[in-house]
Amino acid sequence: MEKNIIKHLNWYYYGIMALTVCVAAVAYFLVVKQLISPIDPLSRIGKIAQYIIIFDVLLTLPFGLWKHKKNCTKIAKIEDEEARLKAYQQSAMWRIILVSNTMIWAFAAYYLMGAYMSMLWVAAISAIGWYFTKPTEKKLYFELHPQEEQY
Repeated sequence: MEKNIIKHLNWYYYGIMALTVCVAAVAYFLVVKQLISPIDPLSRIGKIAQYIIIFDVLLTLPFGLWKHKKNCTKIAKIEDEEARLKAYQQSAMWRIILVSNTMIWAFAAYYLMGAYMSMLWVAAISAIGWYFTKPTEKKLYFELHPQEEQY
């Protein structure tokens, strides 16, 4: 059962990367083929886009990690094995989506703003968070069997 959950979560994990690559390629294509002109990063629309993307990474990355950790403490107490694993799968799926969603928007903004380096840094921050959401059986075990802290 655990292997099936990890396989299912891997679809989301690698799907986010595939979606990021597709969105970045489309944005790059639109700018290179001059179907749209690059957005000036210092214009009003450029600044608003930057604020939204930066706010998104500052909000969703820590919230996604925190919420999943909080959910796992509740999920670990569920007696029924199948219900516990289903709840874990749902929580881990949302963690992957929340933590890495900014990567998609930041790569698109990077190309749409004419290779504006700040958006690449924001995408890198989100990509680091995305890396830490990699589903593995070992991670599943440790998150569903929290260790008591001893002092």
